[in-house]
Amino acid sequence: MFKSRITKSIIAFSSYMAAILSAPQQALAQLSIGHYGVQPGLESNYLRYQLSGQDLSKMRVIPGCSVGFGAACNKSGAVLQQLVESNNGPSYNDLVIRAAGGQQNFQNFASFYGNNPNLEKIPYTSFWQNDSPYIMDGYRYTLGQTVSRTPQAGLGQVTKNFYWSPEGSGNSLDPRSGLLNLKYSYGRLLLEEVAKIPNWKQQIQSQDLPPEVKQYYVSKVSQGLRALNSGNEEQLEGKLLDVLSAPYTPEASPFNRPNAGIPQEFDQIVGQGLPGDVVVGGLPILPEGDVISQEIAPIPEGDVVTRGGGGGFPYWALAGIPLILLPFLFGGGDDNSSKTVAVTPPSTGETPPPTTGETPPPTTGETPPPTTGETPPPVSPPPVSPPPVSPPPVSPPPVSPPPVSPPPVSPPPVSPPPTQRIPESSTLTPLLLLTMIMSILSYRKWLKPGVRM
Repeated sequence: MFKSRITKSIIAFSSYMAAILSAPQQALAQLSIGHYGVQPGLESNYLRYQLSGQDLSKMRVIPGCSVGFGAACNKSGAVLQQLVESNNGPSYNDLVIRAAGGQQNFQNFASFYGNNPNLEKIPYTSFWQNDSPYIMDGYRYTLGQTVSRTPQAGLGQVTKNFYWSPEGSGNSLDPRSGLLNLKYSYGRLLLEEVAKIPNWKQQIQSQDLPPEVKQYYVSKVSQGLRALNSGNEEQLEGKLLDVLSAPYTPEASPFNRPNAGIPQEFDQIVGQGLPGDVVVGGLPILPEGDVISQEIAPIPEGDVVTRGGGGGFPYWALAGIPLILLPFLFGGGDDNSSKTVAVTPPSTGETPPPTTGETPPPTTGETPPPTTGETPPPVSPPPVSPPPVSPPPVSPPPVSPPPVSPPPVSPPPVSPPPTQRIPESSTLTPLLLLTMIMSILSYRKWLKPGVRM
């Protein structure tokens, strides 16, 4: 009993550890929807797109994520942020706070947007095509709400404290222009930090990226730096949109975002609208069949990572091993988990007693003698009538009782020997070893240092 409980405890603990070690891999599983999938970090955007009620067949997505994360996937700004940080420059969060005029001013700015926790992601979100609702990395799906274009008193005073605020002036400003001011302010600061790196072009060329991708980034950054040095603010705004909002794509498509390739039959999925100042949430409705699959994306390291191939071992599958062990863990009703086999001893040659009922012995009472009596001797009558003479009593002859046969004696029943329990080899040991080995491999895979971008 004690050994059985120890075995169950070990199995439960190893299963728990396997689930913990495989959790980071599961958390980073990429949704492969349509032709290009949902890039890591944009799952919530996809959820909100569905809830908005827009047609999934019209959704435009970022086609890949060789660098960056979330809305920054494959964008030139992600490469620049990597260069700045690798040259001991400020981090992304530091640049956003500086662009917003400091931590306190950023808090004042956030109060106009309900203190939305995703405001820091605005620099890489899209405002293309008059806030097109079909662009999945648009600001409305990042914030979970749309913003008004009606000027609000006091917002202009807050954005005046930004590092740069080309949109609007005065005390009042509409919330959409306020978001654009944060985007432009961060972009300008980023270009100024890159301008401090003398060999930024060589550093981009030295990255492990295809030649055409590196050429695309070099071209966008060069145009942005020229606009920065020209002093033309309107031109700089346009180039900053290219640097921060235009992802690399190998094929020509509007705003560098191809159609996701989701069939039209999924357009009938009914969602919930996104009214202004309302943050929505809930579970997404994922397409089924051949439209959705799953592959493992790499663990993000820092702000920018390089995505590996999908041919690695699916470590997330280790979480299913505890399910295999459940029948062994809870299958028995008692504390004895080892199996037993009843062993019947060899026959000793004795004939077992008949299974039919015994025949009752015959009755032992004596048989009475026959009822025929003896004839008395003849008596001649006297001449004179004598008094009546009674005949002498005649005793019957002794009759011997018939032989009585003894009843058959049945042999006493032979009780079978007690059943011996022989322990059978258990399958728990190899399953336990397999679980622990695969958990260790998953843990080591998870601990491998990622690419710091």
